[in-house]
Formats: sequence, structure tokens, C-alpha cells
Amino acid sequence: MKTYNNRNKFVFYVLCLAGGITAQSGLAGGLVEELIDKTTFFGQIRLDAAYNTSGSENPYNQSNVPFQDVEVSRQAFVPPDLGGGRWGDVPIPALPLVLDTKDTVRRSDRIPEDNYDFTQGILRFNGEMNTKFTRNLSLNIKVRALFDPEVNAGFNATEVQNDQGGIAGGGGDRYADTGGVDFYQAKGRNGKNISPFEIAGRDYMVDFPTFILNYKTGKYDFRFGNQQIAWGQAVFFRTLDVANGLDFRRHLILDRAIEEYEDERTPKLAFRATMQATSNITADAFVGKFQPDVLPNPNSQYNVVPSQFYRPLDNYYSGDFDKKLDFGIKFKADYGNFGWQAMAVSRYNSLGVFRWAESGINKGLTPYGGTVGAIVETAYAAKPTCSGSQNPYENFCKLYSSVGEALSHAPVTVGPGGVYSADEWFSTASSVRLDGVEILNTAIADFEGLRDVFASPVANATEAAALLNTFFIGAGGSIRGQVQRDYYREQVFGLGGSYVNETEDNESFWNQININLEVQYTPERVFTSPALAKNGLVSDEYIFTAVAEKWHRWSETFPSAYLVAQYMHRSESDLVGLHLSGYGGNVGNTDYKRSDGISGADYLVFAGFQPWPNKKFVAEWAILYDIRGGLLAQPLIKWNPGSGLSVDLFYNYLKSNIRGDSADTLTRSLDHIQEVGLRIAYQL
Repeated sequence: MKTYNNRNKFVFYVLCLAGGITAQSGLAGGLVEELIDKTTFFGQIRLDAAYNTSGSENPYNQSNVPFQDVEVSRQAFVPPDLGGGRWGDVPIPALPLVLDTKDTVRRSDRIPEDNYDFTQGILRFNGEMNTKFTRNLSLNIKVRALFDPEVNAGFNATEVQNDQGGIAGGGGDRYADTGGVDFYQAKGRNGKNISPFEIAGRDYMVDFPTFILNYKTGKYDFRFGNQQIAWGQAVFFRTLDVANGLDFRRHLILDRAIEEYEDERTPKLAFRATMQATSNITADAFVGKFQPDVLPNPNSQYNVVPSQFYRPLDNYYSGDFDKKLDFGIKFKADYGNFGWQAMAVSRYNSLGVFRWAESGINKGLTPYGGTVGAIVETAYAAKPTCSGSQNPYENFCKLYSSVGEALSHAPVTVGPGGVYSADEWFSTASSVRLDGVEILNTAIADFEGLRDVFASPVANATEAAALLNTFFIGAGGSIRGQVQRDYYREQVFGLGGSYVNETEDNESFWNQININLEVQYTPERVFTSPALAKNGLVSDEYIFTAVAEKWHRWSETFPSAYLVAQYMHRSESDLVGLHLSGYGGNVGNTDYKRSDGISGADYLVFAGFQPWPNKKFVAEWAILYDIRGGLLAQPLIKWNPGSGLSVDLFYNYLKSNIRGDSADTLTRSLDHIQEVGLRIAYQL
């Protein structure tokens, strides 16, 4: 019934839009008729589809993690607080039918397998309206409406509601996977939409990427409303393009590459002013409401956060970040073949910083954890209550009335669909550039509720495995993690220079090559710590980008081709903003390996397109190469048969180990994606 209602909502919104246009068109006389005469409408209906050809499902989703069909042994140990020495020193002996302290676990015995037939299947409407009120004043509105019929595919939490008491929803909006997959809702911790210009449900969304009132007079241009602010000359790489965040819900960064970030930038409510200061110099400034990146939801096709954890609790509202402003200024000048630009931006980093968070869920170990869970509960009940400055470490006392209450003040909770073994814990952490040992010690150090239930710091992976497996057995299966996202202000500075090369031979390939160099410097940028520490990881970062692009005609019979080559170096983070110190850990069904990090990230891009003589076909290509051995390649053929119809056929090929260690490459997180994509669009 809920799915049916959501679909009705989607239809309702589209019909309202169409009906509104029709109604306005039918109005007669006066000001309304005059405005309609000054208004233009554009519309497009489009199908976006992609099919996975790799045979591998998304390893971040519940039903397809690397340990889905792997049998893993677990052993419970006596905690050091109860006389076990160090973790792993004293195993609790197993007695058949009495003490179930040693077992084997396989996720597929607990979590049903459920795959997506298509990695993408979206029905989409794009509309645009332009109204010119006067010679100086105009209104531009763009609307985007999406419907995803795959809403009933993938993991459904109702299938495990009888295991470990089911998956708890907890307070606030956690994106807890307590039902079917939610593709589009993006909410803060309080359940309120992060984007103020968006209406979304599980299988649909309607938003306004552009809603701008524009006033131009003389050398001034003022724009107010929901908008994208694209700065910089570099293509594909966002060196100076820092005003807007990114929305990864629809297709990550795997859309038609030549469109760059047109469909991915998160629009922001802003006031922007541009001034032609001199005949050569342009000044551009903005002040706008901070809008964060939007990540794919758990168990959706392009999810990149392990679904064994809750969707991060987003503190956009609870931390008052919705009241924060970004602002910046840019100067750009051109002098013949030379140009330069400089910018300064004060903003909140849109990716944010992730850290452990209190679960807020009061759920104990019994009756789910068998004899081990009962032992922990009994030992906890026997502890005297702490008073004054006492703490559980030094005084062997308890802070709370029950194990469930203690865990509500810890970053973990009991429930199915979490992490089932230490091996899976290490692999899951490394997959998102975290260190499995360090995140465990951080959770213990930062949350007294976890220390209260006999957790204590570990020295190495062996001790960590002993602690983790003890708790997994005591929980009756798995434990789910709780993570939150906070945001930090940063000052971003950028410089750029450009040069157009000219040769005496106008037919030379080297003639009219446009060369752009851009540098970004951000002091004391805050990144997510590989240990999920509460204050993140702070370091200065610089980013350098070099771009060479041109239009070149190979022959008289073919139109000019567009060619672009790029190089980017990043000193501290990868292309999506994760700190490089988290690189290097093992993923999949492998032994633990510490995340030792890498010293820098370097990327090469070669892209372009070549139209056919009749313009009915266009060949496109985009290749991103991580110098440490990762590859993303996208060949595309575009067909324009006429009558407003266009068809794009493309392939996304990702590989993490063309050479070297796949743990050190950007594409390691995505190399399960090999897909053929189809886009069919009809211009209304």
C-alpha cells in the first residue's frame, strides 16, 4: 500500500506540473497573458537504465557482502576485567548443549540473498521554464522528477524481524533499514529533508535544481535562488569548483562523463553577484546556505557505505549546520592568449566528517545471546553501581541499570544484518578506508557505555578478534554500528592560469590548444579519521590540476572533435575526499592488514567526443586512470535519429588492479561495477 501511495504521489506531482502549465496557457488577458507570451517551456522524458555484466553484486549491501557464503569460526574469551589477562588469553570452554562459546557463522544462513537485475532503472522528467519579465529581470526554473520501479528489489528487513529481536529503528531518522530499500529520501537526524527544494519518497523524487530570479543591468548581474555555482576551468576534476556539494543518489559519478557534474551538484539557496570590473577583469561573489553531499542510501544499487551499519546519523539540523552560510569571491581576467583567476571561499566541507555515535537503542544481550550473553548479563548485574568519580575500569562498578542501557550509550547495538565475525569487521572497515583495530579502540575510549560492559582496549588484531567474536556470540549473531556525520568550516584558496597556444600553421594539431593550470590550498582541512575519532583528522591539503583541451578537425568530411587531457595531484585525500592514511587495508575474505596509507594520489584523464558528418552519431570516451593502478573507462555512442529523440549507449568498466596493489587505488571501492548503460530521451 505504501509503494502504491508513493507512486500516486509521483504521478500527482508530474500531473500538477503539467496541469499548471496547461492552466496558465489557457489564461487570457492582462498581465498573465503578457507573461505567458514572454515565457518559454522545455521538457524532456528520459529512461536511464544500466545492467550489471560483471556477475558481482554490490559488496556493501546486506545480501552480498564478501562473507555472505563464507563459514567463519568464532570463539568467546574471558574479558580481561573478569580475570582473562589480555583479550584472547583465556577461552571460555565449550560444552555441548550447555556452553555455546564456540561456533561457526555464515551470513547466508541468517541473511537471505537478494540481487538487483538492473543496477539502474529510472523514469525521468526534466523541465525548464524561462520568463523574461522585463529587459533586465527574468526567472529561470528547472524541475527534475524521478521514479524508480526497483523499489521492491534488494534487501528487506522484514525478512529478519524474528532474528535477534529484529533491526531496531531507534530515535530520530537513522535511515535504519527496517523495511524495504529507500532510494531517495535524504534526511537529517531529526527526520527533516536536507534539501529544502525537494520532495522525495522511497521510489521517487521531485526537486528544483534551478530556481533563480536574475537581474542584469549594465556591468552587473545578480542571481538569487536555488542554483549551482561552477567555478574553475578544469573539466571532470573539481579543483576550484567548491561552491556546491554533490548528490550521489542517482548514479554516483558514472553518468555520461562529458556532462561532468551537471546532474550531481547539490544546488544551494544563494545570492550571487557578478561584475565586469574592467574590460578584462570579472569579479564573481556569492553567499549561500550550506548544503551537504547526499550519499546513496543503504542497500540501494550504488550504495558505498557498508549496510552492516546504520545510515549515518546526519547532524545537518541537530548541529545547526542548516543555519550556516558559505561565501566566496573569484576574480577572472583574460589578456589575449593569457588568463588568470583567483578565488577564496569560506565554506563547510560538504562531505563532512564521520565518527562513532551513541546508538540510543536500549537492547540487551538476552534472550538472543545464549549462555555467553547470559554470563555477561549476570556478571554485569553483579557489579555494584558506580558513585561519585568512580569508573568501571578502576572500581569494577557499573554506570547503568542494565546491559541494554549501557549499550544505548555505546556505538553498537544488537541486531541482525550487522557484522557477524571479526574477519568481516576488519574487511568492512578497510572497504571504507578505516582501520579495524583503531576504530575498535576509538569506540572503547570514547564511549563509557562500551567500557561498562567489559570492553577494554586491544593491542593488535588478534586481541581485537577475541573481543569482537566474544561480543558477536554474546549478542546471538551480529552487532550493528552507529555512525554520525558532522561538518567543519574551512578556508579554500585557489589560483589558476591559462594560455591558448597558437602556431603559424593553422592546420597544426598544436594550434589553439587551451592549457589551464589550477591550484587549491586548504589549511587545516578536517577529514574522517581512519579510527573514526570524534575530532576527525586535521591536515593542510593542496591540489594541483593541469588541463589541455582543444577542438581539432581531422578531415574536411568530419566535424571538429573535442579532446581533453588532464592530470591531478592530491596531497591528502582521494578524488571523493577520503584521507589517504586509510588506504592499504585488505578487503574481502582476506587476513587483516593494517591501513598504512599512501603518500599522495595522482590521476590522469583522457576524454572527448567526435561527431559523425551527418551529426546523427557521436562517439564519446572518458578514461580515468589512477597512477597506482586503478581504471575507469567509459566508451559511449550517441544516436540522434531526429524528431526530438536521442539514444546513448555506453559501458562503464572499472578495475582496481591494472597494476600494483588494489588496496591503494581509488577504484577498489567500485570495481564490482561493470555495466552497460542505456539512455533514451525524447525532447517535448
